[in-house]
Amino acid sequence: MPSGYVGADVGCGNGKYIGVNPKLFMVGSDRSSNLISICGERGHEAMVCDGLSLPYRPQFFDFAISIAVIHHFINPERRTAAINEILRVVRVGGRVLIFVWALEQNGKREFEKDVQDVFVPWATPGQASKTKKSTSVKSPNPNSRPQGVKRKDRLKAKADQVRQDQQNEDQAQDSPDGQRSNAGESDITTSMAQLDLTGEEASKSSAKSQSDISSAVQETVVTADINGSASVQEALEPSSSLAPSPKVAPVYNRYYHLFRKGELEDLVKETKIANVVQQGYDRDNWWCIVEKTSN
Repeated sequence: MPSGYVGADVGCGNGKYIGVNPKLFMVGSDRSSNLISICGERGHEAMVCDGLSLPYRPQFFDFAISIAVIHHFINPERRTAAINEILRVVRVGGRVLIFVWALEQNGKREFEKDVQDVFVPWATPGQASKTKKSTSVKSPNPNSRPQGVKRKDRLKAKADQVRQDQQNEDQAQDSPDGQRSNAGESDITTSMAQLDLTGEEASKSSAKSQSDISSAVQETVVTADINGSASVQEALEPSSSLAPSPKVAPVYNRYYHLFRKGELEDLVKETKIANVVQQGYDRDNWWCIVEKTSN
């Protein structure tokens, strides 16, 4: 880009891309007022607005970028409308860089091959350091396994579930009516979002859980009364390792549409006012550079 070009970062988030090239002047926009506040603290020009209704004059910008934004729109019509709105504020001959999440991912996330619409849990800022490596994804289909969950997380979650089942059994033993208590039930999605263990540690955790259960069973004491009949005295008190986990901040699910190869280019063609001049795949994302050809 020539020095002095003016660009728009649509869906700029905290402004991480606004100041990448100091020779360019960029204006950011996002729906989140908190993220826009961070942009201001960093000295960037940014405003709160809707990506489907940008507050800019037509053909004002020399270029625009949209990084990891279009995949949050719920259907093809809204995704096409979002691209159209970006093109509206870019001059003829100007270019737009678009990045979206790919369905064909081969990195840290695991998705079912035919599931394009998913929910990805995101931790609140206070829990970000604890959940940085967690990429648990909840599929809209309740009968399918969680999307995007790393194998090590699934192993640890399974171990946690075994441990929780044992704790619930112990609580049922102690309750007056013999019914299971719901007090110790855990949210598996939240638990997975807190995990950050290697596969080896997850295996050890699973083995430890089985050991805890075996030890508890071995503590069962059989006593005989004076008539020679036997009764079973359960000694299944929860150990410290079976204690409920402390409360954590809530985890919010965000909608993502995972793009198949060529799907992004097809949306650009539907606008009928731009051509794709370059496209590619980069770290689990499909991207393309679009040039506006007419108004």
